Amino acid sequence: MVLDKLKAKFEKSGGTPLIHDLPSLSTLASRREIFKYRLHVGTNIGGWFLLEKWLAPSLHLSNKSSDDSEFAAVSSSMKSVGVERTMSKWNQHYDSFINDEDWNWLVRNHVNAIRVPLGYYVLGRDFVKGTPFDKVAGVYEQAWRKYKGMIEIARSHDIGVLVDLHGVPGGANPDSHSGVSGGGKFFTSSSHVSLAVECVAFIAQEVKDYENVIGIQIVNEASYGAGAEKYYMQASKRIREIDPTQCIVISDAWDRGRYAEFVKDKPGMLVDTHIYKCFSDADRRQAPNQLIAAAGQEWLDPTMIVGEFSCTLDTSTWNRVSNSDRARLRAEYGYAQFNSFAHKSAGFFFWTYKFEEGSGGEWDFREMVNSRCFPVYNRTQRKATSNGEQEAAKAMQSHTAYWDGQAKHDKMEHWRYQDGFLTGWQDAAQFWAVDESKIGQRITWKNARLQQHVQEKGGSSYLWEFEHGFAAGVEAFLQSVL
Repeated sequence: MVLDKLKAKFEKSGGTPLIHDLPSLSTLASRREIFKYRLHVGTNIGGWFLLEKWLAPSLHLSNKSSDDSEFAAVSSSMKSVGVERTMSKWNQHYDSFINDEDWNWLVRNHVNAIRVPLGYYVLGRDFVKGTPFDKVAGVYEQAWRKYKGMIEIARSHDIGVLVDLHGVPGGANPDSHSGVSGGGKFFTSSSHVSLAVECVAFIAQEVKDYENVIGIQIVNEASYGAGAEKYYMQASKRIREIDPTQCIVISDAWDRGRYAEFVKDKPGMLVDTHIYKCFSDADRRQAPNQLIAAAGQEWLDPTMIVGEFSCTLDTSTWNRVSNSDRARLRAEYGYAQFNSFAHKSAGFFFWTYKFEEGSGGEWDFREMVNSRCFPVYNRTQRKATSNGEQEAAKAMQSHTAYWDGQAKHDKMEHWRYQDGFLTGWQDAAQFWAVDESKIGQRITWKNARLQQHVQEKGGSSYLWEFEHGFAAGVEAFLQSVL
């Protein structure tokens, strides 16, 4: 019986929530909480504080080798023009890559979050000892200050920032976006892991007073099978000692199921998964319509963010359709991803915002939005006109009628449903009042409210009524304004 199953869920723990270490939320959602827990609709800003050659080629000009890493670029520049002029070039890039027009464009297009990659060497001399970047540390003396300046500018535009430790010592994978070529040595080196733990602890201390920092990503694109759990626990412990409220983002190491299980019952920890359909042989064999359909079926949940994706499909995929259909299909693919990610995940970040020179095509967020190949949320300008009490009473009638019929002689606690409904309505209204935001980390947020309910009203095998009410209240509010 459905009712027996719902009761059993809470009886297992003596009538208390099953998840521990939940955040302690304000009665009315605070601005900091809304920044952190709302659905993140955003873009990466690659090539800004971690200089991939294809995104920021001008700083790689002096490098004549085939090594396209940032270390090769900065080393070549120092050899060519010295440390002071190289530092000046790097600082000029930090200051100019994103300007006022870019910030205004992001606000105008309702981007509420950005993921900004950085290398560990940006943090300063104390974090490069024993690494290749020790030799070029002078170039980065002002880099972290400028990164924090970016966070402050984002805050002034009501934009959240995911601080992404994209490049870790030794490289989380062999690609040069870790700052060096031939990496992939991070997880097998205790010294590299210890240094990275110090890096994220430093970041946590430095950003804990910024209300718009939505999380710290402790590694990017760990290699498949890397066995990252030990580092994840060490880094998380240090961050939590400094800031218990900070959201921690881990890489799924291309194994989404494994790390979805890892973060279960770890509130405040999210899995970063990257979804690209242009690299594998299996994807290349599919036509655009097949990949569009697959986007709608993507398995995600609110403990995950899609940290990277794009509108890019392989040439072999595009060759299966006529050129005249490409723009339409690209837009359908972009919209399918947006709708899927927005309904299932805690947030999503396109790769990437723009290129230093010219067009980035299907990798270029600005171009995809401007050409209507990727949507943004249109603001409704609608305000809440109700406190939810009438809607709660109506929903309560339906809930009571149904479950009394199911319960027969079992005395239930429908008042919990009403409490949940009004709490959900109130929370949804609070989020909506900040740039029409929606709750993103729905599971953690709901469980935290459930815990508060238990603390105030006591445990029960009927706590599921509060949960049902909460979900119904959130949905009812959104229907009232959309």
